[in-house]
Amino acid sequence: MRMGPIVSLGLSMIVGIVAVVFGRAWLSNEAEASRQPAEVLIEEVATQKILVANALIERGDAVEAALFELQDWPEEFLPAGAFEDANALIMADGSAPFALGRIAPGEPVTASKISLLKPRDTLAAIIEPGYRAVSIEVADDTGVAGFVLPNHRVDVILSRQLVETSGARSFRPETVVRNVRVLAIDQSFDDKTDGPALARSVTLEVTPSQAGLLISGSDIGRMGLALRAEEDISLAEPKPKVRTVRQAPRPRRASIRIIEGEEEKTVSAPAARKNKN
Repeated sequence: MRMGPIVSLGLSMIVGIVAVVFGRAWLSNEAEASRQPAEVLIEEVATQKILVANALIERGDAVEAALFELQDWPEEFLPAGAFEDANALIMADGSAPFALGRIAPGEPVTASKISLLKPRDTLAAIIEPGYRAVSIEVADDTGVAGFVLPNHRVDVILSRQLVETSGARSFRPETVVRNVRVLAIDQSFDDKTDGPALARSVTLEVTPSQAGLLISGSDIGRMGLALRAEEDISLAEPKPKVRTVRQAPRPRRASIRIIEGEEEKTVSAPAARKNKN
């Protein structure tokens, strides 16, 4: 009987047994390692406590300390003008400032978002002296897709339909006014919106001469808006000057001519005061 096959078979069995033993030991070690909690390295970030809103604050609301709470904020991303103490919101006379715009819950309050004066909420109150407010109708395709908001600057473009002698029709665009401020969209003065706001009318702040152009243009063709960049203030019409007409001062005494027969004389008497009623 040959010994070679028997020896090979024996060696194979020994190698198999060793492999099984080492394999089970390795699997046991891996299972034990997976049960141990992994070490997580957390980098410490420097923070600072600032005031954030704990409720929704609308434009014009009084900014009281009870509406805010202190919250940790990364120092690297601290908003400019953030407050660290609720007492900083209280004025010297004990009153509270007003919110210039909507402040959402969790949003930091900054100096640029509050004012000592309550925002003006009437159209007549926000018009600059010497200007007029004129509303024009705009279609969805001529209103910059709803991205025009109050306080934006726009150009107003008139599209007129022309009829040639041959009967052909064409449209000619013409810029009516340039660089005018938007006062309101429909009936809203608020520039804090969550997205595009499609409008049917836009109220603009214009000079008296521009007001006439817009009113006349609305009867000629369609009005469209071209939105300007915030830094673009070129080609703006000069601000109208408000002239104050002063009446000449009334004389304190008046001369009265008296004729008695052939005699004539002039006397001086106090001037009559103008009746204010």
